[in-house]
Amino acid sequence: MALIEHVIVLALENRSFDHMLGFLDHPDPAFGGLDHGGPYANPGWAGGPPVQAGPGAKPVLPVGPDHSHDAVMEQLGVQQQARRGRRPTNEGFVESFERTCRGLAPSTHGGVLGPLLNWWGARGGSPAAPAPNRGPLVMLSQTPDQVPVLSRLALEFAVCTRWFCSVPGETWPNRNFLHAATSDGETNIELRPYTNPTIFELLEQNGRTWRIYHDDTPQVWAFPNLWDRADRHANWFPFAAFAGHVAAGDLPAYSFIEPNHRPPFHSLDHAPIIGASDVSNNQHPENNVVDNAAYDTFVAAESDFDRGDRLIATVYEALRRNPEVFERSVLLVTYDEHGGFYDHVPPPVGVPNPGAAPNLAARLLHALWHRRSAAFDFTMLGPRVPTVVISPHVPAHTVHAQVHDHASVPATLRALFAPEAAPLTARDGWAAPFHTVLTLTEPRGDLPDLSDYVTPVAAAPPPAATAPASNGSVPPYYESFVTLADQVHTRLSGVGEPEAAALQATTPAERAAEISRVFAEAAVRHRSAAQAGELSEGDR
Repeated sequence: MALIEHVIVLALENRSFDHMLGFLDHPDPAFGGLDHGGPYANPGWAGGPPVQAGPGAKPVLPVGPDHSHDAVMEQLGVQQQARRGRRPTNEGFVESFERTCRGLAPSTHGGVLGPLLNWWGARGGSPAAPAPNRGPLVMLSQTPDQVPVLSRLALEFAVCTRWFCSVPGETWPNRNFLHAATSDGETNIELRPYTNPTIFELLEQNGRTWRIYHDDTPQVWAFPNLWDRADRHANWFPFAAFAGHVAAGDLPAYSFIEPNHRPPFHSLDHAPIIGASDVSNNQHPENNVVDNAAYDTFVAAESDFDRGDRLIATVYEALRRNPEVFERSVLLVTYDEHGGFYDHVPPPVGVPNPGAAPNLAARLLHALWHRRSAAFDFTMLGPRVPTVVISPHVPAHTVHAQVHDHASVPATLRALFAPEAAPLTARDGWAAPFHTVLTLTEPRGDLPDLSDYVTPVAAAPPPAATAPASNGSVPPYYESFVTLADQVHTRLSGVGEPEAAALQATTPAERAAEISRVFAEAAVRHRSAAQAGELSEGDR
């Protein structure tokens, strides 16, 4: 097996395997796409006729699918009243999405303060149905020409046909599994600090290096131990630095790349608001929304969805252009969760519960308020997500059918860089590493050229927009990122970081962007201090 010195992981947002790759024309029958077997269908809304899975998805939707834990359990066909012993059928996607399109989503908070928060969220009355009869859209897949970079890499390297997200739930718990092999007992987004040991810290303890590349507000900020010391804060870089680091042969053992989550400030069927730059590239459905009336006539245009595909190309091409580095590297491209989109392969059951109980502070917060969800024992994975393993040592047209979840990331990093270290949790102790697909003893010389899809990267993060959305709001998913940014700023201000002076921004999105800039500037100062020998571990 090839000697691997660098692992790079890029995790995008909220797309299922079938939605992105279901109609990929793969030469290996083991790929098992939607054009093999079947037919694949879901029951229609309210007893209507079955809805077939098929091509025809657009980069946009009139409504973002629900991907809360209870919604995902409905999508998987696991009913709340009979979860024990039930196996998922993946037959509830149309019903779940139609309910969302009709504005019928239930209240979502429990705990002592839950009723108050439910009242606050519903104080304007029940939402008008924004897009009735759109439930079948969730069964549609992108065609390969709509995701040219992801499709080409899935053909040319190893496509993982049994990679499932770790939790049948939202983005944050699934991203937490990438880092800590646990979500600390959460199935939905819960805004609080997470103090579980992470793979970053385990690598440090074993003499290995790591970096996080990001723009705007990264979700991994939710682990304050990764930036609450000056020496660790120095490991955070703007994504614009990644290509230069590769070119210079300056990569750590582990690089984690988080896409830009910043939402557009307009619907894609309207002209941009003056001063608001579209920079997001995470492919989140709520960054790719058009009015219901405009959906049917929508013509493909510049969007977050396209930028996400080009982000993959940008990372890949940075590596391909330095063969000496690429031959000692493996790149994993995955998605944190399925985002509510259909997939025909039910997730495995009987997997290990990670066994990490929330700490006392988390339990107290949960008692005050939390999303209302039925109990979950973490022995079932979430839906399948697109995942590709890329290296010059991976044979073209590889179909990798071994079961993986996001805990395979820390499992792989331990296997490569800390083989004597104990697992973070029972989950990454169980999870299979993914570097086993690097079976070529000599690197390939026929790597695909995707340079036409590369997007020039600005030398610095974009400034905060000068105009907010017309109603001053941000998409619901981004509200959590704004709150997280505020928490980070409070901590930076509390310890006297000079960059964290009074903020000038007036809107939530502007504030999040400004905090991102403050954080990046502090990281530069910490790196300068380290280079000058003025920084010791534990400084701040």
